[in-house]
Amino acid sequence: MEQAQAARDALAERCARAEQQVTELEAALAQANARIAELEEAAAARISIFDGAGETGSADSGLSGDGSDPRVLSIILAATSVVAGMVALLALVNGNLFTPFGFAMILATLVLAYAATKTRVPSVEVSVTHGVVSIRKGETSYRFDVRNPGTQVDMVGQPGDSSWAVYFHRKGMDDFVVDASMVDAREFARQLREYRPEL
Repeated sequence: MEQAQAARDALAERCARAEQQVTELEAALAQANARIAELEEAAAARISIFDGAGETGSADSGLSGDGSDPRVLSIILAATSVVAGMVALLALVNGNLFTPFGFAMILATLVLAYAATKTRVPSVEVSVTHGVVSIRKGETSYRFDVRNPGTQVDMVGQPGDSSWAVYFHRKGMDDFVVDASMVDAREFARQLREYRPEL
């Protein structure tokens, strides 16, 4: 009887420690989310996508047409997967990894990590220098010389429209599309029209 009571007390103590650790992890996640929000506000105030001298960029670069930042989702999913992984680690430490709860935490960690990877938005940098549009998307770079009549460029809509986009046609490949989430539409259109007034 005393052994059963001791085992129950030990189990209760381990559960209390686990709950305390989960509470601490939740507090750490809240602090991390607050810090992410601060960094995003600071970055939005100083990001410029046009690097050339005399060229101006958009403080809203990287934002969707509605003003939201598509990168936030992957950051939140990644942070949540880290928390789920820590809870799974606690389940392992407490000997509960092979319970339904433990399996659920492992599955949640894997699903959230996969979703964070799939929703990650590669950064896009666009600059116009002497009629050459340079685009860097993730690890890939593209260059389109709009001074060359052979470079096919189409603009859909007008700057300020939600459907505005510029299509750079590539032989044997999909068109490369620049939209308002990548550039300041009015400034980008102005720079293109210096060399392509018909756009």
